[in-house]
Amino acid sequence: MASVIDTSQPAAFRPEQAAHLGTGTQTPGYDLATERRADDGETLANALGWFSVGLGLLELVAARPLGRALGMKKRANLIRLYGLREIGTGVGIFSQRRPLPYIQARIAGDALDLATLAAALPGNRKRGNVLGALAAVAGVTALDVLCAKQLAQPRVQPGAAANES
Repeated sequence: MASVIDTSQPAAFRPEQAAHLGTGTQTPGYDLATERRADDGETLANALGWFSVGLGLLELVAARPLGRALGMKKRANLIRLYGLREIGTGVGIFSQRRPLPYIQARIAGDALDLATLAAALPGNRKRGNVLGALAAVAGVTALDVLCAKQLAQPRVQPGAAANES
């Protein structure tokens, strides 16, 4: 009796087949000479860049409603300026291969935002909204600091994997 072999599923790939199949690495699909580290900060920087552009556009377009919601009606022009700053840092992040200076600018902007919001707290009838905004800015600041730390780490250089063995 002949046995039937299912050929619809490819056979499992084994690392020893790598050189024969043309990947050029001992570990299929991963070569330190060409791959990025997962925590290199560039992915987070890109996300923060998009966040900056989006927030900046919101601050430009809706400065008055944001000011009213935060009990800062008379600060609409300041909110617009902060929106321009956000857009500038976002565009800066996208324009650089290693955007550390623009992430650091985001951190400085976060400090300015925190100070502005904290100054708006005393006697503010919208205190709850301001506290919520302070918490949100503090959370984003933590992401900015994490991203800056990751970007400041030395990168894996091409050919470094070959030198390790």
